[in-house]
Amino acid sequence: MVKMHSTGWNKLVSILIGSLCFFYAVMGLCEPAALSERGTTVESVRVEVVADPLPSGRVLRRMSESVKTIGEHLLVGRTTIEVSEHREHYEKLIRDVFDRVLSGYTVEQVTIEPTSETTIRIHIVPWGDSVQKVDILVDYSGIEQEALPLVKRDMGKMEEDIRGALLGLPVDAVDWASGVARELIRELLRRQLPEFHFSLDVEAGRQTKVRLSLFPTGQLVKEAQVSLRSNTIPNMLLIHARPAVELQARSMRGLPVEYVERNIKYFADKVRQVTLEDPVIKQFGLKVTPVVRPGSDTEVAVSVEAETYRITAEVQLDIGRDKDNIAGEAHIGRRLGHYDELFLELKVLPGDMTWQIMPGWGHQFGSDTWVGLRYRTNDQELGWRLNQGLGGRWSLRAERWPRIDSNEVGIRYKLHDFLSAEFVFTNNRNWLRLVGHL
Repeated sequence: MVKMHSTGWNKLVSILIGSLCFFYAVMGLCEPAALSERGTTVESVRVEVVADPLPSGRVLRRMSESVKTIGEHLLVGRTTIEVSEHREHYEKLIRDVFDRVLSGYTVEQVTIEPTSETTIRIHIVPWGDSVQKVDILVDYSGIEQEALPLVKRDMGKMEEDIRGALLGLPVDAVDWASGVARELIRELLRRQLPEFHFSLDVEAGRQTKVRLSLFPTGQLVKEAQVSLRSNTIPNMLLIHARPAVELQARSMRGLPVEYVERNIKYFADKVRQVTLEDPVIKQFGLKVTPVVRPGSDTEVAVSVEAETYRITAEVQLDIGRDKDNIAGEAHIGRRLGHYDELFLELKVLPGDMTWQIMPGWGHQFGSDTWVGLRYRTNDQELGWRLNQGLGGRWSLRAERWPRIDSNEVGIRYKLHDFLSAEFVFTNNRNWLRLVGHL
């Protein structure tokens, strides 16, 4: 059975026409046109396909293009008088060629109407069994279940179009008509899913079975790392939300990195939705801001913040320091507008059970800089503190108590949502501090 794919079609037609022309050459049918005064020259060919029932638009267009190719080989450049004189022979030649390449149909009649735009009207009749049902199985190779709605949305009506192209066709025509389905899929993927390739297997029959397999290409997402953090509430309150966020982040595994980049808003919105469904976050009306950084190891960073209060707590363990090397610190603040804050800080030193109570005022400069004044009630000392984000996981902390000329600077690196390492520099000595975020 010969398949009517576009590749090699012109070569096939040329061979068939050349072979048949050999037999008709004695009649002069395949000789170049004579003088132009013999009539109007055929400049183009228009095709009408008549069938009952008519195949789908795409299949009909493929048939018309095939007949048009044959007609252009035979008629363009000839005069209308010449075509009229030998019309029956041209009609027979077109019928013979098309009949050889069109499986599942019999070419019943070919009619030529010679003009500068010559019309070729071809009547075809299906034979044998016809396709009554098309079962389509789509194999989404390696794509996570949670990502399927997005991929299916991008596929649009692909399954419906494939089914429409094959339903009602003669079973013997399915083989070459599957080329139409391939073109349809190729066009859609090029337009909507350029990061995927496909394979198509068609088993022809009254109940035709189609298996479409999608394959992601290029660099793929191998893993998705989640961080769930807050600067305004204890991180312990976010533990319950983590499993749902991690599940949603895993939906990107196996997808092309370029596809995730192109749909980054979709994935960020999905992460935001599942985070907002957490009971604690929902109850306190917390603001959720997800950031997705696509790559082979994709990062999903979710910031959860309160708009009215700022409550943080941490435990500190100093390595290389003998005295006051364990401490706990809590910050409770009430925002005044967008940038100012009244707060109370509590610090406890378990070694000698000393409590430090420090009320104060703070101001936010931009998104990364916070400066606060604190009054330590234990010794009536007034000091200031600077928190400065340095980008990524790095931050800087600076404290000064002017009256006693005490300075402390910390360079902090966040190892995990619940653990940081800080290098501390003071007037007299330096040490390493491990910070547990509660």
